[in-house]
Amino acid sequence: MRYHQFDDEDLQACKRVLDSGVLCGIGGAETPAFEEEFRREMNSPHALAIVNAMAGLHCAVVASGADYGDEVIVDPMVVFAALGALYHHCTPVFCDVERDTHLMDATKLPELLTERTRAIIVTQLWGQCADMDAINAFAAEHDLLVIEDCAHAIYATYNGGYAGTLGDVGVYSFQQSKQMALGDGGMTCMKSAEHREIMEEMITFGTVPKRLGWNYRINEIVAAIGRVQLTRAREYVRMCQRSAAAYNAAVADCEWLVPQANREGRENAYHIWAAIFEGEEFGITREQFMTRMGEHDFPVRLGYIERPAYAHHCIAQYLPDEPYCEVAEHLMPRLMLIGTGGDPVGHERNAEKLAAALASF
Repeated sequence: MRYHQFDDEDLQACKRVLDSGVLCGIGGAETPAFEEEFRREMNSPHALAIVNAMAGLHCAVVASGADYGDEVIVDPMVVFAALGALYHHCTPVFCDVERDTHLMDATKLPELLTERTRAIIVTQLWGQCADMDAINAFAAEHDLLVIEDCAHAIYATYNGGYAGTLGDVGVYSFQQSKQMALGDGGMTCMKSAEHREIMEEMITFGTVPKRLGWNYRINEIVAAIGRVQLTRAREYVRMCQRSAAAYNAAVADCEWLVPQANREGRENAYHIWAAIFEGEEFGITREQFMTRMGEHDFPVRLGYIERPAYAHHCIAQYLPDEPYCEVAEHLMPRLMLIGTGGDPVGHERNAEKLAAALASF
């Protein structure tokens, strides 16, 4: 199977929409069918298709009951959770991450709780789920909505449950770079019919909307293609997992290039293979590392977005004070990321180059 395979089946889905004469998500047949098929696929009580994952995060914050000046706990490794809070005039409060998994550290949550906390957005980063038992227990104790950003984590599992069905609301991305790619698009899953109703009111902008909405609905052609791609998405993820396994094997004997740790009971979907460069502790500089990688035809870049989310102007300008997450500060400049999409054979060849470069030190 080809990665991101588009063919006559997708074309026929588009033609089905055009023949119907209904291209808008309101009144069409494809969008509700896509929602129902995705809901069943993930074993979720409810699903709602949406224009993109950022819109989903925004709507989920609204579903939490958060209002102007309320607080949403987020992680600092990506900017999206913080932006989702800011879209609704809420203050993002940053929870540090675990050094080995790069995921939200649930032990840090109690020190961040205030009377204005309304929700937690946890990023299932690179394709692995955070400690959802601990996060859910904390949220239940304090009546907080748990929102999962699953842009990296379609088909990731946690104790047998799928990412996006573990908290209260799960948000998936179908942007072109993702494992299930529709150009743009997204899906949300939720346990509560009430939360779905609130989110649907946010995305469906009629003549007079029921609430201040943002017209975030998906269109029928994207939904129709989504129905086809959903039948292929699980195999796309398997291809990424195969590629990631090659990179994990390549670094298995290297103490100073440390891949994201996998916890027992969690299946990593590996949208991205991530590792941390710790060479300085072994007398290897960043420059030496990158030069040697280039010599083996394996050019790398370290640092991802260079600084934690709260240090970027688009977020920092709205924060009442300057946060500091010690672990995220350590990890960010040392992050080495490899997208796993594409032909696994090509990634396996790249992994051989990586192994050879590491062996040369």
